[in-house]
Amino acid sequence: MITTNVIHRVFQILAGEEIGTCFTIDHDNRQYIVTAKHVLKSWDGNSKIQLYYSEKWHSIGVSVIGMSNSADIAVLSTSFQLSPTFSMPATSKDLCYGQDVFFLGFPYGFSGDVGSLNRGFPMPLVKKAIVSCFHKENDAEVFLLDGHNNPGFSGGPVIFKPTNSPEFSVAAVISGYRYIDNPIQAGGSDTPLTYQYNTGIIVSYSIGEATRLIEQNPIGLSLAV
Repeated sequence: MITTNVIHRVFQILAGEEIGTCFTIDHDNRQYIVTAKHVLKSWDGNSKIQLYYSEKWHSIGVSVIGMSNSADIAVLSTSFQLSPTFSMPATSKDLCYGQDVFFLGFPYGFSGDVGSLNRGFPMPLVKKAIVSCFHKENDAEVFLLDGHNNPGFSGGPVIFKPTNSPEFSVAAVISGYRYIDNPIQAGGSDTPLTYQYNTGIIVSYSIGEATRLIEQNPIGLSLAV
């Protein structure tokens, strides 16, 4: 069962023309917003972003904490507390090869409406995967997952329960999925046209890159003790 410490931290984001997923983490008693860097690709870096709440988009001002050069991760902050401080450690420590994980987000803009149960925010969809392999790419730590990702999950959290722990930790950020170009056939013969076939291999980047960016520029919203 996905618990409120996770659900209350996941949001649908509109930045420029891109819609995706973001989530909050608390680090050294400050709150930050984490998403995939490509979700911000059409955002000018100065205007407000938008979050979906109470059945419409709301603009919020944000500051850029950092954007990774090696991973598909960006970290932002805002001037107010976006989510409750329910514990959700940002660490991939104890993540195991072949372990079950979950990821949350808003594929194709789909969501659930549970009203006040999620404080007026849309309910993210949740999917399950397993840790298929660990990988290095441009000095970034990549977790390849076996599952079925869809557009809109980008920027969402990959969560897991470490052995003997009762609570979820966030291990990674969803980036996308590997695809191959398959030919489109007509009458049993290949045509020059192709379609992008989802291989079921999900690409996610370690949350450690987000915490590294934060530690280089730790100016997130200070949380009440």
